[in-house]
Amino acid sequence: MRVAKTDTIAGLPAGLARSIVRKFRGREMVSEAIADLLEGTGYEHETVLAELEAAGYMEKVRVDTDGDVWWDSTIQGNALAMASFGKPISRKTADRLVAGLVERAQAYNADPDKPLFIGTLRVFGSYLSPDVDPLGDVDIELTYGRRITGQTALADYTRATGRAFGTYFDQLMWPQTELVRHLKKRSASISITLEDITRITDTFDTIYSIDQDPGAVPPPADRTLIGR
Repeated sequence: MRVAKTDTIAGLPAGLARSIVRKFRGREMVSEAIADLLEGTGYEHETVLAELEAAGYMEKVRVDTDGDVWWDSTIQGNALAMASFGKPISRKTADRLVAGLVERAQAYNADPDKPLFIGTLRVFGSYLSPDVDPLGDVDIELTYGRRITGQTALADYTRATGRAFGTYFDQLMWPQTELVRHLKKRSASISITLEDITRITDTFDTIYSIDQDPGAVPPPADRTLIGR
């Protein structure tokens, strides 16, 4: 999904609307949860959520015993949360990006020294509509698993890179970060999510599966996929 920064969504600047639905995505919260996003904007959180609800991006899910209304993003809201502000790309460029993405997935899974393995890559969004040209970006769902188990082994892998990390969390997440960077190859036109895309769409196509890759190092027998 492509959104221009100059767009208005439910009466809000597109960037603010996206930030709001991103905050609610995957968890129910009360309207005060977006007070920090609206500080200094002149917008009231109850009014903002009502407008987003009317436009189909948010929904009331329950009212608690104190009378507080709890909200969640809708399927349409989740799509907005993953929207890109990048420049449009041609379908020819998108096809080239998808082909390169699959090649990099094959190369990653063929390397026995990698701490993770790619389970599947599924493409969704405007790429699957052949009449859409140009496109905003290429939307990809990634699932992956661990070849190396145990924090010690993962920490050893990370230390061997010689990289400096700002936080311990960044260090722990390096294998995943490295995988995503490898797949994207610095392309701002490839959007990768670990979320289950069936929550927002029933239209997708599997472009890569380790089970269909004869060159991949077999995953652990007791594999557990992360994502989806």
